[in-house]
Amino acid sequence: MDVSRRSAVTLGLLGVLGRGAELDPGEVSLSATDLLTGRRLEHRGERPCPVLTLSAGLALGKLLRFRGPAALTRVVPVARRHVVRSSPVSSWHREGELPVTVLADAALRRGDATATNLLVHQAGGRAALTAFCRGLGDERTRLDRAAPDCCDVAPWDPRDTTTVTALATGHGVLLLGAALPLGTRAVLAALFPATRLPGGWTFTGSTATGRFGTAVTVGTAQRGRRRVLLAAAVRSGQPGTRGSARTLAPVVTGALAALDRRW
Repeated sequence: MDVSRRSAVTLGLLGVLGRGAELDPGEVSLSATDLLTGRRLEHRGERPCPVLTLSAGLALGKLLRFRGPAALTRVVPVARRHVVRSSPVSSWHREGELPVTVLADAALRRGDATATNLLVHQAGGRAALTAFCRGLGDERTRLDRAAPDCCDVAPWDPRDTTTVTALATGHGVLLLGAALPLGTRAVLAALFPATRLPGGWTFTGSTATGRFGTAVTVGTAQRGRRRVLLAAAVRSGQPGTRGSARTLAPVVTGALAALDRRW
């Protein structure tokens, strides 16, 4: 498919998103690749967006790569000094202990900041996890601060940022590529929440939100033999506006619908 044809399809998709979600296309970043057909949609794929608490999924990928599934059985102390705001699960376990599986659930499903920090620490820290991303072929993701500070990224701040293309690259290698053995990939995928979507798709991935109306998601959508590797971000609103995962729904479903259409 030539570039001009791909651009026309992408602009058509963003027109649908603008009407259905009341989003300005300039607020949306998208990278979606159908691994069966090779079709790809990309819009502002290299524009920086915050990593937010999505670093938890990368940390789990690193733990599984170097320690195997046994890493999930480890019990991690939750000291009082570890507990930070935006921790709906971990805040109930001060001075206690939580298995890595519970931390994973809290971080991936609830955006728990303390759980995210503990997982990143288990994976060697922010610098080590940034280096791990480079090994996956992700040249943009960088982790500079702990959560929840990493969720307060202003549009002009390069710290704690990534791009949707970089997110899709890293998660694609972990969930679908050769970074992990087949059985371990299934273990990692099972940690992510799965959501049924229109059109018979099931999306398995993680979503996080932050200031400036920011919401970011990354994962895979599956229907039968088809798999789509997808990452999307929305950033709108004022500094005090918290992002909502609901703003991403029409972006994800719109991308999948566009990949279903004949080009």
